[in-house]
Amino acid sequence: MKNSLPTLQEKRTVLKNTLMKLLMIPKVRRPICNICILLILIGIVGCNPKNKTIGNITEERILNADNEPESWLTGGRDYKQTYYSPLNDINKKNIDHLGFGWQYDIDFETAFQATPIVVDGILFTSGNKGNVYALNAVNGELLWSFKPEIAAEVFDNHCCAGPNRGVAVWKGLVHVASVDGYLYALDAGTGEQVWRVDTIVDRTKGYSSTGAPYIAKDLVIIGNSGGEYNARGYISAYNSKSGELAWRFYTVPGDPKKGFEHPELEMAAKTWDPNSVWENGLGGTAWDGMAYDPELNILYVGTGNGAPWSRHLRSPAGGDNLFLNCILAINPDNGQLLWHYQTTPADNWDYTTTQKMILAELTIDGRDRKVIMQAPKNGFFYVIDRKTGELISADPYVYINWASHVDLKTGKPVETGKGDYRQTPKLIFPSSQGGHNWNPMAFNPETGLVYIPTTEAGQIYSAQKTPFKVKEKGWNTGAILRSAYDNGSFPEDWPPIEEIIKGEPDSSPRSFLKAWDPIKRKVVWEAKITYPKKTLRLDRRYGSVMTTKGNLVFQGGIDGFLKIYDASTGELLHDIDVGTSIIAAPMTYKVGNEQFVALMAGVSGDQETNADYLYGNKGRIVAFKIGRGDVPKRPLLDRQDELVGRSGIEDYSKADIKLGHELFDMNCAGCHDTGRAPKLMPLKVRVEQEFENILMNGSRLTKGMPSFKDVLSKEQADAILEFLKVSSAATETK
Repeated sequence: MKNSLPTLQEKRTVLKNTLMKLLMIPKVRRPICNICILLILIGIVGCNPKNKTIGNITEERILNADNEPESWLTGGRDYKQTYYSPLNDINKKNIDHLGFGWQYDIDFETAFQATPIVVDGILFTSGNKGNVYALNAVNGELLWSFKPEIAAEVFDNHCCAGPNRGVAVWKGLVHVASVDGYLYALDAGTGEQVWRVDTIVDRTKGYSSTGAPYIAKDLVIIGNSGGEYNARGYISAYNSKSGELAWRFYTVPGDPKKGFEHPELEMAAKTWDPNSVWENGLGGTAWDGMAYDPELNILYVGTGNGAPWSRHLRSPAGGDNLFLNCILAINPDNGQLLWHYQTTPADNWDYTTTQKMILAELTIDGRDRKVIMQAPKNGFFYVIDRKTGELISADPYVYINWASHVDLKTGKPVETGKGDYRQTPKLIFPSSQGGHNWNPMAFNPETGLVYIPTTEAGQIYSAQKTPFKVKEKGWNTGAILRSAYDNGSFPEDWPPIEEIIKGEPDSSPRSFLKAWDPIKRKVVWEAKITYPKKTLRLDRRYGSVMTTKGNLVFQGGIDGFLKIYDASTGELLHDIDVGTSIIAAPMTYKVGNEQFVALMAGVSGDQETNADYLYGNKGRIVAFKIGRGDVPKRPLLDRQDELVGRSGIEDYSKADIKLGHELFDMNCAGCHDTGRAPKLMPLKVRVEQEFENILMNGSRLTKGMPSFKDVLSKEQADAILEFLKVSSAATETK
């Protein structure tokens, strides 16, 4: 396809011809014509997006992204969010020679989840908290960095150690959301702050921002996180130049007695019990996936789970609970809802619909369809008409037992009853981490396949036995979660594990990269992700995905390897030992005659299978290119983890152990028994020694571990430690 934008040679030709005509004009008329010609030339130069403004990404430029394949202009490269690049200098013939290009060290221990943006030779990306880095894309030299000032107390009541999933670059500005909910506009050339706005409507709640801003027209769209922390979800749109609020869309209603912020909420409120726990916020936070179709002028936003998770606690009389777990189609001009599709009505399992969405044109049953595709956590792969919201297909991409299928007439999943844990614990597939989580998937138009990083895993859910009370700090899920393969901390009143898991497959986490055909509605190939040791981190076993015209699929892993597969067959073609755990999506760009692959590397946590356990988890930005050598690694750490012994546990009272168990279930298990944070059993000596400092004094606040000094007394903290030591001893003897 010919580039519709004028080339430098074309502009020179226009200039030459114009000057020649000017010389033929009578002198008396030249001044007027000079002004006209100057305006014409300014228009010609101005319409070229590659002018002197640094970071000058425009709608026209993104629409013509395939005409400048050397760039990566949005999180998913273009408006369609395909994570596909038309570059093919790196291909199957030379992939064996892909090696180290450059690196930039980030002196921070956390999970890096952003996909960099590269435009005109500059790489822009974000790290933990909303830190921003601008690098020379050729050699990784730092051009500027920005670090928002974040109070340590922010980490006291929010999720997940403050990851950040990227920046948006638009017309010379770099937009980023900091973990404390401020949205920034930075000068792309200098990193200087142009404006800052507070996106949080109620700072008494546990709101945070972890997602990348998204651009629709000249609006910066941002959601928020914190569903488990009493947050009520909403999406805000700001003028990209001034920071002025254009509109706000709430994803769930507030108490109907207080009225509705916009008409859609009155309709949504009819799907809730009037006696719902409105004071808990109800969740529905839009913390990641968005897309925009400029032709249809539709903004697509995915929404999150309900809070509390247990629907009988959240909305006792039932109802679908709109707009939880929805794809929302919104008119960006006014923030009005055009259509919605709910993937998991009356969510009961944290099956968010915040996963990345891909826009594509597919021929289905002889019809050309403009579709939006998503693989949310509930285990079904959806193909939806993105103009009307019509459901075209929905098929399981992992093992599912909570529903048998999706009824294409009603658009609703048909529940089996195996997901109802109100009366007795149930082993439910997928786990609360989902068949696919936030990690971007990719679509290759050459193969017609979608590449999905997946986890096959189940999890035991049980209803909270104590009366549900909204906590001002900490998780409000109303559910108890356990891994079936680690029953050391099961509540005493649960049935035997054999009874809970009877009739279900192995629930231990197994990860696969799956190539899905959205037309034939099936898996074409899958590659099992294996690691040297067993890991319990359900959401960390796989990395995100990028694919290219070179018929390649790139994926990192927590073991620190970047793996490259044949996009057609799934054959592993090459792997690179990076030495730092990788969960973010790779991307690719070209400067001059050289193609690079770049990624953010680093994972928070303390899991023996992780590369960060071996080398430390300080982050890096790493780039690769053809013809270079091994990636430099940090020195191996001396990891001699001694486990806590049995000494002294016979002196603990049964009452204290029971209390510790109950407190663990209410305050700790939501992270430490679900894969969101390191396992605490068997307990390590170094954790025991720091236990009070960690739990009560917030010594690991900036690593995502909040302080519980306002939630627990010292006696209660001691009871939790006693429970952990007793349970650890029981685990060791099995």
